[in-house]
Amino acid sequence: MRQNGYALPDWGDLQNLTAELVGILGSTDPVLRDEIAYATLATWVGEGRYSQDALQALGERMVRNLEVGLGEEGTDTVFLRAFSVLILGEVVAIDAKQPQLPPVLLDDWRGRAIAYLLAEQDERGFVPGRGWAHAAAHTADCLGAFAAHPRTTAEGLLDLLHAVAGRVLRPGTQVFLHEEDERLAFACLAMLRRPEISQGEISAWCALFSGPQLGGTWRAAAAAEPKARTYLNVKAFLRSLYLQPRWCADPPRLRDAIEECVLGTLRAIGTGLYGQ
Repeated sequence: MRQNGYALPDWGDLQNLTAELVGILGSTDPVLRDEIAYATLATWVGEGRYSQDALQALGERMVRNLEVGLGEEGTDTVFLRAFSVLILGEVVAIDAKQPQLPPVLLDDWRGRAIAYLLAEQDERGFVPGRGWAHAAAHTADCLGAFAAHPRTTAEGLLDLLHAVAGRVLRPGTQVFLHEEDERLAFACLAMLRRPEISQGEISAWCALFSGPQLGGTWRAAAAAEPKARTYLNVKAFLRSLYLQPRWCADPPRLRDAIEECVLGTLRAIGTGLYGQ
């Protein structure tokens, strides 16, 4: 379908083809899943091919998919969840251009996407023979879409920020190998760009990273796994968040405050390598 620009075939019915593509989102074949099902659905959503009712129905199906096999580790159900959350982000992003979805529905979807980020136990990035799972990175993209939606309130933005912190601080997590830290930081940049977020809220949020979730200090945590893995993820995430406002074309209005808070947190949690 890529060869013809993902055009709807003359013989095709949008509703039936969409149902077929949604079924392929969970395929273990990376060509069928990534290059055909995901790419086609994302293109059709972005081109505005769906009516308001059809777009809402697609989003509802995606959030239901997030619960299929949730809690499993190392199984193939992760592909359906991880690619459904990507399509959910596409639905939210297209609605953001001309909001029509009910705010209560968007709030529900955002809450379920946050719950998914924190509940997903399959942390694999690239799976040999099956391609990308990358659930944390895909969910970060979706949360970034919610952050950019004009109907996301200040409370919703703080919920998103705290969800990312919860994922980064997860005890016993695997080390981020496939730029999950950068994708999560990029999502936070969308949240921190919004005028509803104050400098004080940024400071309070950065303070969440000052120590392990289960207590103690990062200095002690760095001595042994599994807390050491979380410590590495926290540092990687904060470094990404420090650099991205400097690199992006549209820096947030509170860039200096963000940099100051993030840099201060990095210094505070250091283990002595930088003259602490």
